[in-house]
Amino acid sequence: MQLLLVLLGAFVVFILSTLTGGGASLLLMPLVAWIVGVKAVAPVMAISIGMSSTSKVLFFWRYIDWKLFAWLFPSTIVGSILGARMFAILSADYLQLLIGLVLISTVFQWNKTEKRTGWKVKAWHFAPMGLVVSFLSGLIGGVGPLMNSAYLNYGMSKESLLGTRSANAILLHITKIISYAYFGYITGEVIKYGLLIGFSSMIAVYFGKIILAKISELIFRKIVVASMVLSGILMIWKNREFIFNLLSMS
Repeated sequence: MQLLLVLLGAFVVFILSTLTGGGASLLLMPLVAWIVGVKAVAPVMAISIGMSSTSKVLFFWRYIDWKLFAWLFPSTIVGSILGARMFAILSADYLQLLIGLVLISTVFQWNKTEKRTGWKVKAWHFAPMGLVVSFLSGLIGGVGPLMNSAYLNYGMSKESLLGTRSANAILLHITKIISYAYFGYITGEVIKYGLLIGFSSMIAVYFGKIILAKISELIFRKIVVASMVLSGILMIWKNREFIFNLLSMS
């Protein structure tokens, strides 16, 4: 019963992830932790999101911005390896709190109607941003749609955002999987649940693509911003005990 609930939850979450440009990891983390434990969440999510990203790349291949991918390529590998290395030895509570606040702050982009919703982002900007985001992803398991504002400000269409982001996500999660395996976090149970959730996610992406074709660019951007704010709230909520402890110490 637990597994069935997780698979159904994954199906719904990955449909939403296709419509919002990411964030499935944050929505799924509580469910995954429920059946495999907190420590296995990051490796399981690396496998399942890697599979869902593969299906998105197949569906949105012709929209991928390969110039942008080239800027992300080296920083994604380096950042994810470093993040996975620090996974076992650092407390990620402060980082998750900070990321949650950053995601919530994107609510101020809600009324933007133009394709570029803030500062002008150039392709080379994605190299340092990719390094930081991939490091955080390797460290805490997932950072949600943290870079989506940059993608939108770069001027990407909804299909291009999903295709390019997913191509980079495959690279990110393959590197994370190899790193987690090297450090001893990939077990038989992790592989089993990662693959099951991954197959559910690949089916969900197909239905998400159908829905995506029926919504406008403006609605898509509003959904992306809303998902970023929701991801931030969920991240803060997940770390509420840590926040209460901080407040009680002050």
